[in-house]
Amino acid sequence: MGTFGVPTKPKKQANGRWRTTVRYYGAGGAHQIERIGSSADDARNRLAEAMRDYRDQLGQGRITRTTKLIDLAAELLRELAGDDAYAAGNVEDYRREIYVSKDRRASRKTIKIENSLGRLQIWQATASELDRHLKHLVSLGLRRKAKQHKIILRAMMQIAVRHGVIDTNPIDGVGGFTRRRVTARGKVQDHGALPAFRAQVRAWARGEAIPGTPGYVSGPARDWTVVWVVDVITGTGMRPHEVFALLLDDIDLDASDPYLDVTGTLVEVKGEGSGGWVRKPAPKTDNGWRRILLPEHTVEAVREAIKDLEVTARPNPMGLLFPARNGSVRNPNNFGRIWRAARGESFAWVTPRTFRKGVATAVDHAYDDPERAARQLGNTREVAKTHYIDIPETVPDNRDVLEAWARGSREPKT
Repeated sequence: MGTFGVPTKPKKQANGRWRTTVRYYGAGGAHQIERIGSSADDARNRLAEAMRDYRDQLGQGRITRTTKLIDLAAELLRELAGDDAYAAGNVEDYRREIYVSKDRRASRKTIKIENSLGRLQIWQATASELDRHLKHLVSLGLRRKAKQHKIILRAMMQIAVRHGVIDTNPIDGVGGFTRRRVTARGKVQDHGALPAFRAQVRAWARGEAIPGTPGYVSGPARDWTVVWVVDVITGTGMRPHEVFALLLDDIDLDASDPYLDVTGTLVEVKGEGSGGWVRKPAPKTDNGWRRILLPEHTVEAVREAIKDLEVTARPNPMGLLFPARNGSVRNPNNFGRIWRAARGESFAWVTPRTFRKGVATAVDHAYDDPERAARQLGNTREVAKTHYIDIPETVPDNRDVLEAWARGSREPKT
């Protein structure tokens, strides 16, 4: 098992070409390989190359060194879909970076694995070739996309390693991403901007003009939901997708301490059926399921949102706090357009996630307790400190030394 027989002597065919064959004895039984060449030696050489590159595989979808990367990516998606560790939303994140969107509104120039590396065969996907692709993305300012492609390509090429097509994963030879040095404008400034931002969003919702967005003239009335969403995020630290998955049954404003429970999030599912955004009945992480006590400004916003549902009597079969107009889950991408209009030019740097960071910073600064802030966000302490909490470094107290120096004294005060 696992060996080749003796190749047959090349035989001239009726069309003048030469044919030679050999049998491979593998786990699935004997398999015949044949090659045809312009001469006896050419046929022998072609068969020798085929024997060198042959890998014994069971099943119908064999992966070889000539398998294209786009087909290898399809194999990866099938594996992920069959793995319980990956939710439908995770698989969709991979799919979105692999295939070019068929949506007519999508730009055909958007770089995906399909239109950049998809035609390469596995043997052509060398470390230098993949490194060139990732560095090109970085040079275009697409740093996050480059990191996503590196993760996907690593998983793809690992399949090729597992199938014995290549010996090592070429991604291991790709250069790392250097850490960017950016000005720490920071979450402290975000926190300080909140009162002015809340006032501007309300002005926008009333139809007033704000910097970068003209006043309301005609068409559908402006969506006051953006006001309530701001107050929910700033009073809870919830992820934006968790906000749009909030259920009325998970909110109790009449309790002695009003609260809401985070029990789900939104994920985008495409490919199968009609696709679209769906509510996943579980938060993003194990730490995400939590009960949050609500400050007064958030209680007021939630009461107004519930009252609006009662007055408008819009369809809401799922019992969501912020449903779409037709009663389905609200599309975060569509809400993003409303958000950008409401923030205008003065707050162009603000995203729905900005004040989630501000919540963590405010809690940590008040209590000097990263663990407390992490629990508020539904994160681990390490994630909260790395990505959300803005803590300036406090230097030792050297005031007396510097004061003595400035006044010409020999010794500082003791």
